[in-house]
Amino acid sequence: MCRHLVSLGIDVQKVVRKRETGDYVADFFVPQMQNPTAPAREWARQIRRVLPSASIVDTHDTVASWRAGEPVIYATVAFRYSAENLA
Repeated sequence: MCRHLVSLGIDVQKVVRKRETGDYVADFFVPQMQNPTAPAREWARQIRRVLPSASIVDTHDTVASWRAGEPVIYATVAFRYSAENLA
């Protein structure tokens, strides 16, 4: 799924699939977290744009409250998508 999202223009760093639910969990960050990333809601919107049948389950932002402007340094989007659609 990670390669598929990247091929569709989504700059995701890591994607795992949960065994229990089959949901995908996509992580977005800049290596070493030196620079901010977009909030999870924006990544979720991009995922829905390229995978219209995906269902967003949850989003989460890790905010650097100790930095000026409290930037998002790690964003996570959990979503459901049928693996059959990847073929």
